[in-house]
Amino acid sequence: MAFSKRRSRDALLVVVAAARLALAAPGCTGKDPTKPGTSIGVFGVEAKLVSTTGGSVPDPWKFDVRLRHDGATLYWVQGDAPIAAPIDASDHAVLTSSVVSEMRPANEKTKTAACVMSRADVVDLVLTSPSTDVGAATSFTGSLGYTFAATDGSSCEDQLAESGGDFATIPCSVSYELVATRTGDAR
Repeated sequence: MAFSKRRSRDALLVVVAAARLALAAPGCTGKDPTKPGTSIGVFGVEAKLVSTTGGSVPDPWKFDVRLRHDGATLYWVQGDAPIAAPIDASDHAVLTSSVVSEMRPANEKTKTAACVMSRADVVDLVLTSPSTDVGAATSFTGSLGYTFAATDGSSCEDQLAESGGDFATIPCSVSYELVATRTGDAR
């Protein structure tokens, strides 16, 4: 009987600890991590190519992005997790993100190292608003840049266009000018 009481008490402690953890975990609070802060709106963006060393890219390129804010923080919401950056008194923000992806695994037979590429994104924008409220922004202008590079120790020659890949050169970069207009509300 003592074993059962102890086992019940231990099980209760596990349940209590799990409940505390669930209350503290952001994913369990009911807040949607893809919707931080307050919505500014959906913006229709037209990106005009400025330069590329990476081969053929769309020009012009049109896409939608949701912007949100929380005090002095601006959020760019498109696809994956939102990208955040401080927004200054001039409604200017520089948002950055980076990701590293394995393009091809290592090949033991040919003794070829894996191809692992890094991608760095930079969005530099200024919001236009009829008031001092960031949430009232009606448009923005700015730039968008992507840089792709092989990580140290990678073998990525097969990713070049001359070998059937997608890249004209590695490393490479793409740069766009952005003009965007608010096209709707986002919740």
